[in-house]
Amino acid sequence: MGKNIRFILLGIQAFITLLLTFAIFHATWITVQLGTWETAQSHLLPSLINLWFALVAALLLCFLYRANVGAEARVLPLLFLMISLSNIKILPLYQAITHTFILSASVISIAYHFALLFSSFLFLASGLFQQTITPIKLGQYSFFGAASALLLSILVPVSINNPAFLWEAGITNRLFLGVCILVNALAVFAFVIVMFDKNLSRQSFSRCLAFILMIIGNAMVAISQGAIINTIGLIFYVAGVTTLILVTRTYHIWA
Repeated sequence: MGKNIRFILLGIQAFITLLLTFAIFHATWITVQLGTWETAQSHLLPSLINLWFALVAALLLCFLYRANVGAEARVLPLLFLMISLSNIKILPLYQAITHTFILSASVISIAYHFALLFSSFLFLASGLFQQTITPIKLGQYSFFGAASALLLSILVPVSINNPAFLWEAGITNRLFLGVCILVNALAVFAFVIVMFDKNLSRQSFSRCLAFILMIIGNAMVAISQGAIINTIGLIFYVAGVTTLILVTRTYHIWA
């Protein structure tokens, strides 16, 4: 991935992060005044942490730890962008609290479903292309993943009138949910297979572990609306991102 494209993706991610952060703080200020903060915090805080860990990781990997090779070096800029975009799920709650409508429910739902499924495909790509990397094949895979995710996101039935949608955009179709879980499970399995390679270095093992933690944690935060599951997911996600950053200090995976 060229530097210009990488910086463009990073700029878009930063814009999304700042926009959603403003929405979260604006909603928080209003809920504190209304005395309903305890109800809203379980939805707003996980997204805030998710957003900023993704952005900080992207900045560190981009400006401090470039060089070397690896499939994830080409995937990570787009992956962190999709992780940030998936937090658009909090906009229905923001709009309900502030009565300020930024996007329609259908647009929010499509963007959320697309970001969730495409990030799952990118996690899978990182696992599948660990041993060998062919830029052409990886590019083709990414294009196919993006096209498939967008098509499915547009076609999937969504119950925007579901009361849960007032808190967060969520997956109301079981088939789509099953596809997301399956793709994430395959991504974890791909990294587990790599970890059993006898010739795998300790740094590569740690990198695989970091991705497994990120996959599990991000899926729990992005899919669930439960406070307990979100908390556990954040622990996994933060641990995975932190491990990845520490590993890249010496291994350099950002191309």
